[in-house]
Amino acid sequence: MFLLSTTKKGFSSKEIQRQLGLKRYEPVWAMVHKLRKAMGERDDRYTLEGMIEMDEGYFAIEASGLVHKAQKAGRGSKTK
Repeated sequence: MFLLSTTKKGFSSKEIQRQLGLKRYEPVWAMVHKLRKAMGERDDRYTLEGMIEMDEGYFAIEASGLVHKAQKAGRGSKTK
């Protein structure tokens, strides 16, 4: 549970199997599947309400009729 919940990128079932030193993959996969399901249900229960403050955000926009040239990526991009 600690490995799954403390990293932003997450862990694969194979990585958890390796770190725990377990031989069989199926029980590890079932455990990880149950934990991810519980974490997803928890996220569904808690939603943000009211005023939300954001420091930075990138939102994609659709540009109709524009010819796409080689554009700058990241903060200076005209399509973000």
